Amino acid sequence: MADCEAQGVSRDACYISEQNRQSTIRAAAEKQALENAQTQFAQAVKEKAHTWKGYDVEVKRDSLGIVTLDGKPAVQSEVTDKATAYQQGLFTVIFYKTGKVALMKEGQFVGYLK
Repeated sequence: MADCEAQGVSRDACYISEQNRQSTIRAAAEKQALENAQTQFAQAVKEKAHTWKGYDVEVKRDSLGIVTLDGKPAVQSEVTDKATAYQQGLFTVIFYKTGKVALMKEGQFVGYLK
């Protein structure tokens, strides 16, 4: 502002000019941040979903963490330090931190999916 006023421009005009300059800088930064976020989201979505099969069911977990059982969305029902469980209808799918995926039906262990 001091440089602007030193050139003989009114204080009001210098203030508006400075506000416009800062708005332009903010808009450019926001635009770049949105572009970066879009790129990262697109890369995450492109990642292949993991699929486990067995016992006449198919379980998928995509890169965003969405779990489906035979194409139907499952809801997260429990989280512990060793595993996360998802429920869909009569089935419960348990994702262990070790990498194993267990299937339960009506509270009874059915087996591990591959």
